[in-house]
Amino acid sequence: MKNLVIEKTAVKTNLAAVKARARGAQIWADLTGDAFGLGLITTAKLLREEGVRTFAVSDPRDAEALRSAGFTDETLMMLRSTADEKELAKLIDLGVICTVGSYEAAVTINGLAEERRTVCEVQIKIDTGLGRYGFMTTEVDKIVSIYRYMQNLAVVGVFSTYSQSWKSKKVTLQQLDAFKSVLEALHAQGYETGMASICDSAALFKYDFDLLDAVRVGTALSGRVAGSAAQGLTKVGVIEAGIEELGWYPKGHRVGQLVLKKPAKLAVVSVGYYHGFGLARQELGQSLFDRIRSWRRPPAVKIGGQRVRIIGEVGMMHTILDVTDLKCKVGDTVTMDVDPVNVKGLPRIYR
Repeated sequence: MKNLVIEKTAVKTNLAAVKARARGAQIWADLTGDAFGLGLITTAKLLREEGVRTFAVSDPRDAEALRSAGFTDETLMMLRSTADEKELAKLIDLGVICTVGSYEAAVTINGLAEERRTVCEVQIKIDTGLGRYGFMTTEVDKIVSIYRYMQNLAVVGVFSTYSQSWKSKKVTLQQLDAFKSVLEALHAQGYETGMASICDSAALFKYDFDLLDAVRVGTALSGRVAGSAAQGLTKVGVIEAGIEELGWYPKGHRVGQLVLKKPAKLAVVSVGYYHGFGLARQELGQSLFDRIRSWRRPPAVKIGGQRVRIIGEVGMMHTILDVTDLKCKVGDTVTMDVDPVNVKGLPRIYR
């Protein structure tokens, strides 16, 4: 059997580190992508036990699943702006805060709320450089029209998302300043912006910038913030699998593209990149130097607490390990470090 193992204690440790860094700012738990692979419902319950009552999702089905699972009093927010009437109708009926990232989305939400004779809480999304949903910083007039003419919308917050917080301090600070300029423009015209937020997991742990009213964290909960290691966080997620084949191979034996330079005892584990092992979430955003550096640091694999070396490339469904100097047998447990967000095809167990 192969399983993705999630240590609950480690998640709680990471949440404690988030609270310390947040310095009193409200914490929104981003549960996008099945809670970044940690598991939507179980993770939400764990966080609720630790005092978190505000959650963000990126799919209406996740909001529906949370409400069905008993999260009836918690605040839910849809991070993705949409003008799709079916999605928005479901979100409004579920009592979810909707994101308004365009005038079209505002008109649609307002109309649906008017039909229901209700007022829908919304947060306005500002695009400060990510290029994915949101009003541009030059479109303050469009935002003002929401306040003036959308009687069935209640603006409870304004937020943005950093594009390179894990990589560039300069760009991140520029985006913070751009976001603040929008807030100041709205305040100058007498409008309340409600909860203002832009800080994500990477910015929270890498910089000491103004956190504003709230922080939104997702990767911090799994301890896998992109970029350099974040102090106080513990990586969550290992695959546990048993050794399936074990044998000695002579010098000169070919293992994929690799030729053994000396006799070796090799173990086969039926876990590969299909399952998410050996994949890097930020690969497309990394510089060539970062990619080369990651190639030199293969993912950690251990047997009985002792690290072992991967032989050749990680295959689609299998990984081969050099266990020449290790006493082991078929069936022994192998632990393989993995980012939960990449994992598929494996049961998830919690400890």
